[in-house]
Amino acid sequence: MTGVATVVDFSAGGIVRDPAGRIAVIKTQPGAGSQVWGLPKGHPKKGEATLEAALRETAEETGLMVEPVPDTAPGLIDYWFVDGAGERIHKRVEFYLMRSIGGDITAHDDEVSEVRWVTVDEAMELLTYENEKTMLAELCA
Repeated sequence: MTGVATVVDFSAGGIVRDPAGRIAVIKTQPGAGSQVWGLPKGHPKKGEATLEAALRETAEETGLMVEPVPDTAPGLIDYWFVDGAGERIHKRVEFYLMRSIGGDITAHDDEVSEVRWVTVDEAMELLTYENEKTMLAELCA
């Protein structure tokens, strides 16, 4: 019997707040007809530090200019799942608390179908994944 390979997948992202304390959330369409509300995140490029990747991915996916909130530690989501091909995936996502310093939510990249500013409570209702809700609660408490 052969063992199932484990794939390690790492992403970095941001929880972006505006001066009013609202959160930027993104809507994507990962599968046929499905829609997911989430926090902006993506894979680091070769040689890119985690914070750099988080800032770049967040800016690309939201259309916003962002900067990290000083003196805040990143949060980590760490979980396992099996993908459609039967591979075990160990997924880790590091999130940084960020603030918007400009930009326009309509200038997001093509991976995102909509960006919306919402209150923390609205984000907790809207976000698709429980682990992102937990991360939001931890970093915005």
